[in-house]
Amino acid sequence: MPTTYIPTIKNEKAHDDGIWCVDWSRHTNLVASGSMDSTVKLWDGLSATPVEAWSARFHPDGKSLATGSHDGHINVYDIDSGEKVASLATKNNFVMCTAYSNDGKYLAGGAQDGSIYVFNLETNQLAHTLSTHASAVRSLSFAPDNKTLISGNDDKCVYVYDVEHGQLASVLTGHTGWVLSVAANQDSSKQQVASGGADHKIKIWDLTTRSVLETQEAQTDQVWGIAWNPEGNKFVSVSDDCSIQWFASSGSS
Repeated sequence: MPTTYIPTIKNEKAHDDGIWCVDWSRHTNLVASGSMDSTVKLWDGLSATPVEAWSARFHPDGKSLATGSHDGHINVYDIDSGEKVASLATKNNFVMCTAYSNDGKYLAGGAQDGSIYVFNLETNQLAHTLSTHASAVRSLSFAPDNKTLISGNDDKCVYVYDVEHGQLASVLTGHTGWVLSVAANQDSSKQQVASGGADHKIKIWDLTTRSVLETQEAQTDQVWGIAWNPEGNKFVSVSDDCSIQWFASSGSS
């Protein structure tokens, strides 16, 4: 029987404006949320309460974060010092999202024109440019196998790529609005990805069958970010309704 996810805690006024991104650290129970109110907040993933810190996006080793910029660069910052340690140039003027592979080999950036730039961090060189559509790439996430990259796009679709070969593997359809967030479950046995949309819905997909397992409607506005905990039995979503919604699988505590 498929696992179901149950809404647990909802922070109604987590920020003062829409919340557009969220990430769950693989090394701690820290969850970071970023808002249009110009703040980034860290949350305790066990208690859903805020903690004080400034970082927003995590490298798999927990030591750095990556951001996309309006000038077409993917910038990498050291967590401890806050200093920029790398700047990777793309051919676009607006990188809207970034994602690391779990082994730290790849760093991908999604652009406003629909291009996805995949950098090999072992060489700091561009490995692939994926351009299969013309709509903005809103969100990226690597599956646990480090070879599968998922993107959410303004054309209402979720795209699944084979990064090793630089090819499109499949297209998942079902949202009725822009797909603003995607997050692969890091429990490789589940083969799941969650997507959040401008249609206010969260969908859990099975990457093996390419089908929808469940649809959640726990938030009242656009879902801008989703993040799983490292064990893959809980996730959080953030929305333009200024809330953070916490979900847990039916068998977890």
